[in-house]
Amino acid sequence: MKQLKTLIFTILVLVTSSCEKFLDTKPTDFISPEAYYNTPQQLEIALNGVYDQLGANDFYGSLYIDYLNWSTDESCDKNALPSIRTYNYAASEPNIFNLWRGLYSAINRANNLLANIDKVEMNEARKKAIKGEALFLRAYYYFILVSNWGDVPLILEPIKEISPDVSTDVARAETRVVYEQILKDMKEAEVLLDRQTATSLGAGGRVSKTAVQGIIGRVCLYMASYPLRDLSKYTEAITYLNKVINSQEHALNPDYKQIFINYAQDKYDVKESIWEVEFMRTSSNIGGDGGRVGNNGGILCNDPQIGTSYSLANASGKLFKLYQQDPNSVVTPFKASFDIRRDWNCANYNYTTATPGVFTRITDPYAMSMGKYRREYELVFPKNRNSTPINFPILRYADILLMLAEAENEVNNGPTAAAYDAINQVRRRGYGILEGNVLKSITVTAGGSGYSAANPPRVLITGGGGSGAEGTAIISNGRIIGVDITSRGSLRPGTYFTSAPTVTFIGGAGSGATATATITQSTDADLTPGLGYQQFFQAIQDERARELCFESLRRSDLIRWKLLIPVMKDLIIDITSSSTTTALKSSLSTAARNVDTRHYLFPIPIKEISLNKLLTQNPEW
Repeated sequence: MKQLKTLIFTILVLVTSSCEKFLDTKPTDFISPEAYYNTPQQLEIALNGVYDQLGANDFYGSLYIDYLNWSTDESCDKNALPSIRTYNYAASEPNIFNLWRGLYSAINRANNLLANIDKVEMNEARKKAIKGEALFLRAYYYFILVSNWGDVPLILEPIKEISPDVSTDVARAETRVVYEQILKDMKEAEVLLDRQTATSLGAGGRVSKTAVQGIIGRVCLYMASYPLRDLSKYTEAITYLNKVINSQEHALNPDYKQIFINYAQDKYDVKESIWEVEFMRTSSNIGGDGGRVGNNGGILCNDPQIGTSYSLANASGKLFKLYQQDPNSVVTPFKASFDIRRDWNCANYNYTTATPGVFTRITDPYAMSMGKYRREYELVFPKNRNSTPINFPILRYADILLMLAEAENEVNNGPTAAAYDAINQVRRRGYGILEGNVLKSITVTAGGSGYSAANPPRVLITGGGGSGAEGTAIISNGRIIGVDITSRGSLRPGTYFTSAPTVTFIGGAGSGATATATITQSTDADLTPGLGYQQFFQAIQDERARELCFESLRRSDLIRWKLLIPVMKDLIIDITSSSTTTALKSSLSTAARNVDTRHYLFPIPIKEISLNKLLTQNPEW
């Protein structure tokens, strides 16, 4: 713990800035606590230092969102070389150590702030809020530690001095003890942040009362699951998740895609995005505090105007197939999906390495890029090759609903009406029908003749009370055989369909084609009623993948369900049978072949063990 020991009596100080972003500064100096914490401004700067770790390169800035969380059944690393991404690493792995060190560094900043906050005279309401945020953030960093390493050192006070006569070795605290401290701190933070609502903040980068309540719900779910299996925490999770729901502060954005466009454009939607990590870039391409969201993992592209993405991992074909297909679709090579989320999250195209980028269609379900975070929507130019301004979600309202559905199913040994309502809200939004009906299908009733794919007719969709629906004619042997629906309609209030629109083919070389359209019904996306406990649990597993993929939750979900190994081994079968690319069959299945029981926990970094005589290693490491 050499790095931790040297940081224990220092505090990170950030310079202030007039930029709109909450966290848009980087560390510039180190000052001892004795010379600091004397003014309200210094407390605010110190709090920024506690927040700063969220966007660090070794946390949500890069490491945690890609290298440590890619290799599950939702995404597959394309590089088969030994690495943490392929479950082929040792306790000396630098990335493991960097995450550990960064989290304890942030915890130490919080400890210093909390130890000195009372000596500052300032507005008491703001002082309470600062204390609440610091307590919560410290607890959140411990949550990441305990859920990834199990037993960890629990340090709640800054160490005042280090000398040969004072031992700073710290033993690991039991997992349950760490979780109890996490809940204690978070519940105190909930009280202290009583007036700090998402609406009053207006941005998701700072912790609100409902963010605290939602993360408490997540913590309780983890405590109720493997390895603690404290089943009483399912009931407590329901209590806290319902606090978020009943606050009326939050709601689903009716347009799934818009959530992630907002992240790329620095637009805040605190109703959906309860807590997010903020990143920024400046037009000078020098300043700013960017991350790697959409850069290491995104739609493959080498065109700086669109936004460079290395696409180091692919969306998995298994994830792609989880989304419901239209059985009557004639679109090739993949049938169309009723679920709007599929073609957003699993991008069935990329840009060739030429500049400017040339759109290229993907034909292998395991060769698709992770499309959730798209650099093409960034607004700041020139775009940096290795850094993006795209914010990253830590907690969305959709997760609140899915966690509630899971907890209700567990407490009642089967789904309740509340569980069905929660998951169906998420599914309806995924199909674009949360607030109204959209175009569902177009059936060609007469194919006509003389049509050419080189000069296709325009598909005009009008009437029915809606707008924004678009499609492309599919032509074979001079006849129109189907329509590829590229947009099911606008998802803004007042633009939904109330009846079937009229479909007309205009222009092109041919004539005589006709088609009819149908629109969705409000229940089209709903789960089958009457499911048993296990069926609903499987539905939860699948829905969390569809909705929350690439948000650094899947690996932890599989671990707390104790399904990491069986799910990954099944993935090998799916890759082998579904991928059409020989090279991908081998490289993408590497992680699934390597994973074993020791990977339910990270190893304690070997550097820490060498410096702290009281530390022990995790099993099998």
